[in-house]
Amino acid sequence: MKFSIEREKLISILSEYNNILRDNPIKPVIAGLKIVAKDNLVTFIGTNLEVELIKKIEAVVDVPGEIVIKHALLLEYIKLLDEQTIQFTLDKGFINVHQAEFSILDNESYPSINELEIKPLLKIEGSPFVQLLDKTKFAASQSTDNIQINCVRVVFKMDELNLVSTDSYRLLFLKEAIPCLENREISVPMETVNILCKLLKDYPNEITVGYQNDTLIITWNDSYFSSKTIALQYPDFKTILRISSFEKSMEFNVTELKSALKKVMTVAKTSLDAKFGAKFTFSGKTLVINAFSGKAKINQKVNMIKNGEDFKASLNCKFLAEYIDNLSKNVIISGTNSSSMFEVKEINNDNYIYILMPLAFRE
Repeated sequence: MKFSIEREKLISILSEYNNILRDNPIKPVIAGLKIVAKDNLVTFIGTNLEVELIKKIEAVVDVPGEIVIKHALLLEYIKLLDEQTIQFTLDKGFINVHQAEFSILDNESYPSINELEIKPLLKIEGSPFVQLLDKTKFAASQSTDNIQINCVRVVFKMDELNLVSTDSYRLLFLKEAIPCLENREISVPMETVNILCKLLKDYPNEITVGYQNDTLIITWNDSYFSSKTIALQYPDFKTILRISSFEKSMEFNVTELKSALKKVMTVAKTSLDAKFGAKFTFSGKTLVINAFSGKAKINQKVNMIKNGEDFKASLNCKFLAEYIDNLSKNVIISGTNSSSMFEVKEINNDNYIYILMPLAFRE
């Protein structure tokens, strides 16, 4: 095996596998990166058994072959080199790169990974797709203890795209007027969502999102990405959104509310009652937010326009701030009482809705 490849392109490709490859004590070869050189094309294959990434790049292949290697040390070494072209040579069980030798793993025990034929659902530019995921993923359960909600639910419709997330304490719904190629719903694991956000964050060109059976597939340029999906039934978010009704609504300046919440969180993060819990008093034209811990207390006042009677409730101010950080216009908070769910959204925008459950209220 002998081939030469451009250094900068190699660094870019190897860096992407930092998001996927991790140590596997049961089968160490899984932590390796498979490199196949053939017909002036080098193919990189990596998996953690949940997701797979295949990258292809043109190269000068003098002698075809394939190896499996730990990529992290190789990447670290190549970053230190000045050469524009890096040559790989397999010799006596080691891969020679410049003036260094790297041991290889058992290629025979590496799992067989093949590209599945994609059934397209959506074509969209990479960066905007990541922006949609970023606006949704924070409300999903971050724990794998309940994989049913440790995901982002993606609803493909012929005339729009919906993204949904919940951790059972809150629910986020996002709708974008993006036509899809088929009606289908897929629960994408949070690990997959986070990897995709890193891989495609700065990718400006078109990607294709699709599937094959229970596998999510995304392709772009010379890249193929696949992931297992979650087959468990997702919570019935459609009913929650449909039956939502509220007796009171409050309008806030988004910058003023953001500032107040950030200040309150400095104390609320060590709240004695509930972490990030704070008391919200909606009275007249002013919202007063109170938080108390064993070492400090804080009161913040925010101007508001209120429709309905005065009332009080306890809310998770961190949960509220995470959503409001995605808004740029005035915020509308709607509710009924201290024990019923709240709806939060941007003024005149029904395409990005946040449902928030209150905490137990104590005077």
